[in-house]
Amino acid sequence: MRGTAAIFLWISAATAALAFQPDTAMLRQLYQEALSRRQIEYGSADARTAQAARDLGLFLCNAGDKPGARRAMAEAVRIDEKALGAAAPETLEDVATLASVSPPAEAEPLLRRAAESPDATVAGPALTSLAEIRKAAGDRTGAAALLRRALEKAQVADGKDGLTVALILNMLAAVVEPKEGVLLLSRALAIDKAALGPSHPQTLRDVRKLSSLLRETGRTSEATQLERQFKTGPSH
Repeated sequence: MRGTAAIFLWISAATAALAFQPDTAMLRQLYQEALSRRQIEYGSADARTAQAARDLGLFLCNAGDKPGARRAMAEAVRIDEKALGAAAPETLEDVATLASVSPPAEAEPLLRRAAESPDATVAGPALTSLAEIRKAAGDRTGAAALLRRALEKAQVADGKDGLTVALILNMLAAVVEPKEGVLLLSRALAIDKAALGPSHPQTLRDVRKLSSLLRETGRTSEATQLERQFKTGPSH
């Protein structure tokens, strides 16, 4: 998020210099005071005030205080909408963060908003999260459609051979017909093998999933050959 990295680096440097771990309550107070100052100086419809609310929300999220983070991020979104517009990339980025700390019933409409972001790194994760919600509801077709969109975003953000692409290919393979799943997992395996190596746990997980689907589609000899190549056993 914008400005957040600098703030956390500043806090980390101060912490190291003082050789103690700041109290969470103290840091929370600092963020809250910063937000109050921005509200007084710039008003409640200024992008700088939104940044202070965002910083507080991210801090609370990292501290494990989801209710507090939700309140702060909701405030950031409210200010974003006034200062930047409901469809601004910055607004939708904060909407995605708000969704991550919201209950499922509230998260889904927020994720649908975030999925329309022009920023692939915001839209992609939102689409993936929506797909998980649809899959949990038993809607495999809906989940697959969302994951295909997420795959497009991942290829834009991470390149066609990126590890994020391989991850989404794995997820998509689980909600489509086995024949298509074989093609998707073959591609995921090629990506992970090249990026991580043939012995990496993720590569071997790809191998086991792919060999299982090969057997399911009647391609037992190919499954056995694959397992021998990577020195793995049949999946059960």
